[in-house]
Amino acid sequence: MKTAFIVFATLLGAQAFAQDTSTSTTKISNPAQSSEAPVAEATITATAPKISSPWHFTLGSETFTYENDHRGTDSGAVISNNFVGARYAPSKLWELELRQHFQITSSRQGLGSRDARLHRDSAAASGETVLRAAFKPTGFMGSSAALMDLRYYAPTDAVAQENHEMGRLRFDNYFEWIMNPKFTMAAYLSPRVQFNSQNNPNKAVGADAEYYQVKAAPYFIYTMNDHIQPYYAYTVSEKSSQAQRGNWEPDLGNVGSHEVGLNMYYGAFYINPSIISDTTLENGSGSVFSADSRAFSYDNLSYNFNVYAVF
Repeated sequence: MKTAFIVFATLLGAQAFAQDTSTSTTKISNPAQSSEAPVAEATITATAPKISSPWHFTLGSETFTYENDHRGTDSGAVISNNFVGARYAPSKLWELELRQHFQITSSRQGLGSRDARLHRDSAAASGETVLRAAFKPTGFMGSSAALMDLRYYAPTDAVAQENHEMGRLRFDNYFEWIMNPKFTMAAYLSPRVQFNSQNNPNKAVGADAEYYQVKAAPYFIYTMNDHIQPYYAYTVSEKSSQAQRGNWEPDLGNVGSHEVGLNMYYGAFYINPSIISDTTLENGSGSVFSADSRAFSYDNLSYNFNVYAVF
């Protein structure tokens, strides 16, 4: 049975700023949640074809849009954060990778503040340069699969240059436990930090200058066959923009995110469609256990489609 390894981003980091400041009103007020490939990117390692050479060429595309942005307006944008990379993987235990991101938007209207600045002159824009190091220990904490992934996002895009930022650091940790041939449980933990410099024009405010963030999620995965795995995850995202001032209180509007999606494996390709529903964590109203979570209401949905490949 293939391991799910639905760990990243993503986004793209992540993960990436594209999903941290998107077209959604919720995301503009709270850049804490990001679909980031719905934390799925490590699959391109798990499903890569077995090639004798330690060198690999990698591709990724993370595309998303928000339901509420398309209701009653023509300005709803579809944003695609993409990368090309080169990977060196001399063993099954570890690998190094260098990536260059670039972003495309279908509309330059109604974007979040950072995206609007990034696409000020064009629908296509160069993104961050990412250095990645990953370690895949076997049997860690009794897990059937584990991944520890450290990334540095160099401040090479236009907005980072204007802000005199110092880059972002992200450390994803993912562990799987196979319960039986069909069901797998997993855990995800990702601390992150964005650095600024004394020349950052927004340093007096701090919200767009530097933050500390932690994401955590349980995953429940069902294996239909070697190619398809539906899953559900609930991600809690806590972010503090004032932590650098000694105030560790989370920002208003931190979210919990319900996610349903598919892991699909075809040769060198990993394909990941998903729907994510953000709910507020203020006063516990967005708890997965709360009747007021409003999960999967149209105004808090994002649609995500991600593709990764290793050659």
